[in-house]
Amino acid sequence: MKREKIMLNKVSAVSAILAATELRDIEKGKEIHDLSTKQGIDLDKHVATSITCMYIKFGELEMGKELFNKIQGRDLVAWSALIAAFVQAERFTEALKLFLEMQNENLKPNRVTLISIVPACAKLSFLKLGKSLHCYSIKAYNDDDILLSTALISLYAKCGLFNNALTLFYLMPYKEVVTWNALINGYAQIGDSYNSLDMFSKLRLSGMKPDAGTMVGVLPACALLNDLNKGSSIHGVILKSGFESDFHLNNSLIDMYAKCGSLSSAELLFRKSGFNKDLVSYNVIISAYVQNGHPKEAMFTLNDMKVQNFKPNVVTLVSVLPAVADLGALREGMAFHAYIVNMGFQFNTQIGNSLIDMYAKCGRLDFSEKFFQEMENKDIISWNSMLAGYAVNGNANRAIDLFLFMQEKNAEIDSVSFLSVLSACRHAGLVEEGRKIFVSMKANYHLDPNLEHYACLVDLLARAGLFDETMDFIEKMPLEPDAGIWGALLSASRMYSNLELGKVALGHLIKLEPWNSAHYVVLSNIYAQAGMWNDARNLRSKMNETGLKKTLGYSWVDTKNKSL
Repeated sequence: MKREKIMLNKVSAVSAILAATELRDIEKGKEIHDLSTKQGIDLDKHVATSITCMYIKFGELEMGKELFNKIQGRDLVAWSALIAAFVQAERFTEALKLFLEMQNENLKPNRVTLISIVPACAKLSFLKLGKSLHCYSIKAYNDDDILLSTALISLYAKCGLFNNALTLFYLMPYKEVVTWNALINGYAQIGDSYNSLDMFSKLRLSGMKPDAGTMVGVLPACALLNDLNKGSSIHGVILKSGFESDFHLNNSLIDMYAKCGSLSSAELLFRKSGFNKDLVSYNVIISAYVQNGHPKEAMFTLNDMKVQNFKPNVVTLVSVLPAVADLGALREGMAFHAYIVNMGFQFNTQIGNSLIDMYAKCGRLDFSEKFFQEMENKDIISWNSMLAGYAVNGNANRAIDLFLFMQEKNAEIDSVSFLSVLSACRHAGLVEEGRKIFVSMKANYHLDPNLEHYACLVDLLARAGLFDETMDFIEKMPLEPDAGIWGALLSASRMYSNLELGKVALGHLIKLEPWNSAHYVVLSNIYAQAGMWNDARNLRSKMNETGLKKTLGYSWVDTKNKSL
């Protein structure tokens, strides 16, 4: 049209703007905007609304608002389009403000407006407003609208009101797959894998075919259950349905396989030819390597990501900093810290927590403390990370001081907080302090200790040589002692060459972990310390007869980019 010098009319301008928006071509969109201005049609409310929505979807919010304010005779269509654009741009708070402004102009929302604004309520957990919109929709529109009902089901599911969601779901005379997806995703997001998979089964029994959105919702449910077989069978359904080219699904599959312990399958999917990787793909596989104890592979993948011109975001950094901590790679950690500051991420609480943990595990507790003290928005993980930092570096008194300070400041304290401070007491041999803290867990905070808490106190008491108290404590436990508790007792028995307690501990450990040769080795060493060489040899022979072998110890250091 431009080459032929044909005038741009209002209809063609709106169509061209919509096409540029769909293609994510901001330059072409601006060119059409300029052309519309030159031909004097940019003030038409339909053209102006299209241009305004385009700028908002491209993230140029101020430009979009400025143009919207210039539109003469703004009607419900213009307002609804603008609200929808803000929701699609994930600017939910601004969308709700616009909704209220629209009502101040005496405009009542229609179905289109409601379908846009209800998801914003869901994202912000504005349940009260969402319920009001539901009531309004019932009064204003008696007929059933599938899209609006689906949006309301999603709202109730995301706010945890599944009775409301299910009531609305079963009242619907006809359901589309997106309606089922709202419940499947809702259950998965709160960790209710059983109901998520149950809804998936009912969807298939209804004769309706799942879509890619269904699979993205149901795969995390398999990961939460650690059900590799179920996850693999759903992968088969994905292949049969022809969804294998969907990169969102591929990312979800990589995540599922990694969390179900099949790292090789996750790697195979990540590296397969034809898979167009995005930043999310790299973040998922980096997290997978870290979760499965492969920090070096995580670092290599990060370098590859940079070569592919992807910039690390907050999720990348939160995933990779634990790998740095595991490797004790302080220099790389400090380089990441510099990048974080340069990108303005240092105020992100998750990033701050990861930096505290990384510096503590790299032996720079002073850096951890400095960053912790400078943090403006601390959450419970921030406090627990600092407590754990003191514990891992053997600073029990500082850990206790911080724990007491948390109590003074009424900071939230959970079972992880207690585990960290008890661990610090255990390493420092602070028996009295450990006893008091353990008792206060139930008495003052109404928290039930788990096996890790019990193991900490057992280790603390046994290392202090208080074996009668230790055995009495174990016998009175409300939980069945596990290998961690008997292992702590066995280690302490070796310290004091207490053969009888060592035998008791080993008897329980053989039942719990018959494959673990380390327990036999510890008791063998106790025999040797007591000069009972024949018993030590007999125990070693028994190990050989049962096919158990001592695990060889090893260590490594990085020097000049080489592992030794």
